[in-house]
Amino acid sequence: MRRHELGCDDHALLAELSADCEVGHLALATPDGPRAVALDFALVDDAIWFHGALAGEKFEALAAGARVGFTMARPYSFIPSTWSAPEHACPATHFFKSVEVRGTCAPVSSADEKAVGLQALMEKYQPEGGFRPLSADLPMYRGALKGVGVFRLEITSWTGKLKFGANEPAKLRHIWVTKLRERGQPLDLLTAVEIEKTLDEDQAP
Repeated sequence: MRRHELGCDDHALLAELSADCEVGHLALATPDGPRAVALDFALVDDAIWFHGALAGEKFEALAAGARVGFTMARPYSFIPSTWSAPEHACPATHFFKSVEVRGTCAPVSSADEKAVGLQALMEKYQPEGGFRPLSADLPMYRGALKGVGVFRLEITSWTGKLKFGANEPAKLRHIWVTKLRERGQPLDLLTAVEIEKTLDEDQAP
């Protein structure tokens, strides 16, 4: 990462974004060139799981265990340029948390493994429950587990990024916090808290 002061290697960030981000983007190579695919996903035992068809371009690209990239990002507030420099566009910025993953990805073959991945997806996207836990032993799921493709991305490395102005002067960050709290949208309040964390870190011994 070029801006090392924005980097984060705390595993908690990977876990947080895996839980909070509803959509991730899988980057892979195909015969027609690079492709980015938006998909639902879940993190289990430091591997990323998702489902898809057992045919088509994505399946063919991943069938042999392809090297891939994967990105998840959570947007926070946009900061207008007018908060710090009237008539000058350059100070406008947008805050976010992101994780960029590299690894290998392939379909899993056993029904038991498929059930693990699909159960994780259900727990993430339907946390209220209301369904029988997925298991290859249950007749109601055997046909579905056989017919669906489930993929596991084994993470070999990942890089986190927290963009909340840590590289900017404390005076400017204080202005942003004040303006965000004045604007008062729910996302603004969350962003203000994240910027305040950078100010606390500045004062730490």
